Amino acid sequence: MFGQPATHLLWHHFKKMNDIPRASKKEAAIRAYYREYAKTHGLGFEEDAIGNVLITKPATKGYENAPKIVIQGHMDMVCQKRPTSAHNFDTDPIELIEEDGWIRANDTTLGADNGIGVSAGMAILEDESAVHGPMQILITVDEEAGMGGVRNLELKGLDADYLLNLDSMKFGKCCVGCAGGVDILMNRELADYYRSDVQGLFYEVTISGLQGGHSGVEIHKGLGSANQLLAEFLTEFSHEYALRLVSFKGGELRNAITRDATAVIAITANHKEAFLAAVEAWKVSLKERLVKVDEGVTIEAHETAMSDTLDTEMTMTLLDFLTLLPHGPIRQSALLPVVETSCNIGVIELDKENGLHVGLLARSLNTNGLDVIKRRAKSLAYLADVVIEFDGEYPAWEPNLDSKPLQVLQETYRENFNDELQIQVIHAGLETGLIGEQYPHLQMVSFGPDIVGAHSPDEKVDIESVDKFYALLKALLANLK
Repeated sequence: MFGQPATHLLWHHFKKMNDIPRASKKEAAIRAYYREYAKTHGLGFEEDAIGNVLITKPATKGYENAPKIVIQGHMDMVCQKRPTSAHNFDTDPIELIEEDGWIRANDTTLGADNGIGVSAGMAILEDESAVHGPMQILITVDEEAGMGGVRNLELKGLDADYLLNLDSMKFGKCCVGCAGGVDILMNRELADYYRSDVQGLFYEVTISGLQGGHSGVEIHKGLGSANQLLAEFLTEFSHEYALRLVSFKGGELRNAITRDATAVIAITANHKEAFLAAVEAWKVSLKERLVKVDEGVTIEAHETAMSDTLDTEMTMTLLDFLTLLPHGPIRQSALLPVVETSCNIGVIELDKENGLHVGLLARSLNTNGLDVIKRRAKSLAYLADVVIEFDGEYPAWEPNLDSKPLQVLQETYRENFNDELQIQVIHAGLETGLIGEQYPHLQMVSFGPDIVGAHSPDEKVDIESVDKFYALLKALLANLK
């Protein structure tokens, strides 16, 4: 088992979670596990219609009159893997690997986001050394794919004064606010614009080797988006030479920065040398553009079979449209050291049969920022005659610096680590915003261990920080009385 003996229960529960497939919207097996766990251990259990789980444990002796506390996290995980991985997220367990003081997975996402936080709450349920007031563990579904769980939260037994969200990713920092967000979906039918009489050469063009990552907490790093870069490359070439688009595919999740993207195109035979030269030039310019950020980036082009193509006019329209999609930081906060507004080009899919589908995720610390992105996206969609809709909007979590759990957490951290806890607002979506709308009386804080590379196969969690995080959680529960 990893880490100090005090955290063996936590790691035990994390291993159990990762033995059970738990992709967003596919949480039935892990929900059944928690249902049986509560029954076996004689704990209170409630499950609502969408699948959110609430496990209840009485106060330990002497804490019967302490404030009621709910520990909260989400059971689902982002499922991403390297192109060479044969892992099946619907059936295969996540393989844990210990390396240089970190835990990672074998060429897949690890699910430490938010499996470590949930496992900490589960460990508290059976940790005989933990003392606490009346306690509940709220484990939600579908957080990563639109926060569907908390949007449909209907747990009659949820009754607490304080909420401890354990979905943060930097030990020594406490989150007291987060961005809101909205999904932007764009679609257009294209079958009528495809032609079968195209001559010339057909190429499959791929941009790959990018790290990818979390489209919120890592959006400020300047990581490359394969969707954005491939659209730019094709658009630049199409402005100089005849080019027709067959297909474009990049990304699977709107909240992950895209690691690779592939397009199939047709060019005239006499432009072959110019096209291959452009590919080689972009190999160099991409590395310069992403120096010290995403230096593994590359672009490759290989001849492929002929097929139907979009006509030239529609190709130009859609490539310009894709190139102009908003991506990356849009505005830095004037009040806090954090990105205020951003957008991520999460998914692009284009082919004859299915037409065009684009999925963006916009985030902002305020509704004005989301409105700016929505207006720009709507105008762009109108120019390209693309149908646009907005879905899954969720509010920001506004900071409350006077909350009791925050004050006690600061004091507890100071006592245990002889240092000051850093307070932050993050550019990512936590469930606290939506929970706070439904339960406005709840005073909330969020904290966690060191997790890097979330939403990508580079995801890993620092073992030592998990030890400290669990110790802090236990000390906080003891002090909230």
